[in-house]
This record gives sequence, C-alpha cells and structure tokens, in this order.
Amino acid sequence: MVARTAREILRWLESLYLTYPIVVPKWDLSNGYAYAEILHAYFPNEISMFTYLNGRSLNSRLSNWSLIKQFIARKKIPISNEFIDATVHGKDGGAERLLEQTYELFTNKKAYIDPTNERTDDFTDYSYQRNLHNFERAHTSKSLKNNLKVTELITDPSDAYRTKKSADILYQSKLDREKSRVDNPDRFDIKPTLAERCLRKPLRPDSTAQDWYIKSFDSRSRSATSTTVKSNSFKQQSRETSADVLKKSSMSQHHNDKGLIQADDNNLFYKEIVLKQHSVPLSDLMQINQS
Repeated sequence: MVARTAREILRWLESLYLTYPIVVPKWDLSNGYAYAEILHAYFPNEISMFTYLNGRSLNSRLSNWSLIKQFIARKKIPISNEFIDATVHGKDGGAERLLEQTYELFTNKKAYIDPTNERTDDFTDYSYQRNLHNFERAHTSKSLKNNLKVTELITDPSDAYRTKKSADILYQSKLDREKSRVDNPDRFDIKPTLAERCLRKPLRPDSTAQDWYIKSFDSRSRSATSTTVKSNSFKQQSRETSADVLKKSSMSQHHNDKGLIQADDNNLFYKEIVLKQHSVPLSDLMQINQS
C-alpha cells in the first residue's frame, strides 16, 4: 500500500542531495533521520546530524522526532503534530502529508495532487481499499492490522485508547461492507424487501399534487364500493334459514330506528361517509408538494 508522491516533491528531494534517498516515504521517514537531513539542508548551522540516530527501533524514532519537535517549536515552523505522529507509526498517508506541508512551507509552492489519489485525514487505508475489487479487499482482522499499529499500542497502552481505535476501525469496515452490498446487489444475491417493493411510484413531471389527489380519490371510492358490493353478495349467497333472516331483518330495523345507517350502495349519504373514511385532506398533500 504505497501512496503516491507528487513529482514536484520528488524533484525537490533530489535537489537536497540527501545521504539516504527517500524512495518510500512511509518507511524512509519513520525514524526521522531523513527528515532531519531535510531540515539540515535549510538550517545547516542549527541542525547537527551527529545528535540523530539512524535506527529502526521505536526508541530511535521517538528520540529523533522529539529533537525535531523541539526545533520546530523553537523556530515556530507550522508543522502539524498529527502528520508527525502518523509518520512515526507508519500510518498510511502520514509521511506524504508531512512532505507536502514541508514542501509548501520551504518552497512557497503547492504541489499538484492527483484527485484519484487523495488521502483521508484519518490516515487509514480506505482510499487504497476502495480502488480494489471486492474479492481483493481486506477483511475485518486485516483492517485492524493495517490501521492499528503496534507502536501506537506501545506508546499509548491505555485500554480506553485501544477500545476506541478498534471500535472506529470495526465500524468503518462495517460501513464499507454495507456499501459494497448496496453497490453490488447481484454479487450478494440481495432481494428487495416487502417495504421496498411496496413503495409508491413518484409523481410524473407533468402532474401535480391536485391531479394525484383526484385520481387517488376516485380509486379509493371504487375500492370502497367494490368492498361493499362483495360483502352484500356474500350475504346474499349465504344459506340462512327463514327464521334467521326474519331475526336479522328485525334487528336491522331495530338499529335503523336507533339512527344507524345500513350499508346500501343506493344511499347517497352512506357513499359520502365511505368516501370520507378513505380520503386524504388535499391541504396535506399541497403542503408536502410545496415543501
């Protein structure tokens, strides 16, 4: 997982005639010795290379970068400590961001960065993983290994830090899996749910909310009428004795006397009640359309 460095920065590094050329910034800048040489090229009388150790151990890294941080603070050079910490631990994109910021400060120029190789501020391998195929991407345990370095756990051994970092990495890997499932439904054989299949169709561009309201009102009225017709036909087809028929007719007459309305398609008042029960206020639809 090698992040690309701008060509202007590579030319700038070659012009400094460093003792050890920077080929892969992620590894060549981790111990701080090469970065101390960059500072020595601009401040030869204030940076002594004899005080820096060219080693790979964690103690050599922390010792060199502590001296560099003291010099940066004394000279008031606006170098980000986040970039330095990411470079010490070998995080993805940390050394490249540090070189870009140093190049801009010392040369007063801005390097061109390809938009396809933009790096995130959280120093993870997300930009690298998204360019791979689904079967090439890292799984959960590999994501933890790539984004949580051993040196981070040594320098900050608190359980709260480990828990937070692990939870963030696991949550990001979960989001990546969900996104890959949404982007490639055929690969995972995802079938739409019942709620997704029952969604209403959107309004056509040439129609308005009032037109939709009138059409839906007519369809609801037809459905309500068909329901009453079916219920009446079912009642007529049911086999009932004459005594039960007389009993029910007397009960319906008794209810009518109390003021109840009997289901009858020829009754206009009954039709109006059914339509009102299945209708939606037009003002609500107009407010939704306006918003």
